[in-house]
Amino acid sequence: MKNSPINRACAVLVLILAASSVWATAYQERDEINRSFTLPAKARVQVVAINGSVDIKAIDGDTASVEIERTAGSRAELDCNKIVLRQVSGNLFIRSETVCENIVIQVKHRVLLSLPRNVDLSVSGVSGPVNVGEIEGTISISGNSGNINLAQSGRRSRISGNQGTTTIKLRKLYAGGLELSGNSGAINLYIGDELNAVVKVSGISGSVSSDLPDVTFHRTAAADYYALIGSGGPTIYVLGNAGNILLSQYRE
Repeated sequence: MKNSPINRACAVLVLILAASSVWATAYQERDEINRSFTLPAKARVQVVAINGSVDIKAIDGDTASVEIERTAGSRAELDCNKIVLRQVSGNLFIRSETVCENIVIQVKHRVLLSLPRNVDLSVSGVSGPVNVGEIEGTISISGNSGNINLAQSGRRSRISGNQGTTTIKLRKLYAGGLELSGNSGAINLYIGDELNAVVKVSGISGSVSSDLPDVTFHRTAAADYYALIGSGGPTIYVLGNAGNILLSQYRE
């Protein structure tokens, strides 16, 4: 006799509940780190080797707050993972390190940062989504596996070697421009009404398209394209991307 839709739905529900129970058991140990730092103007903030999500909020003032939640299956695993928080010459470094040898551990992180908007930011080696607010300094995001979302491009932004979808809101673009290189995943750029820029695409293995009025990609070589936004201006470079590129209109 064939299973009824109700029986199949019940079976799926049982599997979901079982998986949730296993996940809860696997990450039953938990702790938190909460710190504050005073940062000078244009300080550098570096975030490295986080196994989980990183959410960064841009704020006024000079006080940075750091909230980090760690979860694991055992206290021993948490003890084998170390979060390094260092302030050197005004710059702030946040890094996860494994301090035990010859052991496999599974520690998940959730990082919440509130940073002065004028900092220079670097995020690398993150296994999870990275969400960055309206940081006005330089932004470097590299070697991460997870989706990337930027509320704006900083004075100069370089997004490289990442896996996942990259989404950037561009209401304005500084003279330093924007570079996206060696990423594997879709790139979605939301363009403000008053933005003037040049888009240069080279070595893409995917499609390019624009939903913007009066903005069209022109092919200049087998995998190279060019587009003019408004009257032109700073350059958006997309180099060696494995994924589609879409220009869309920015909306609040």
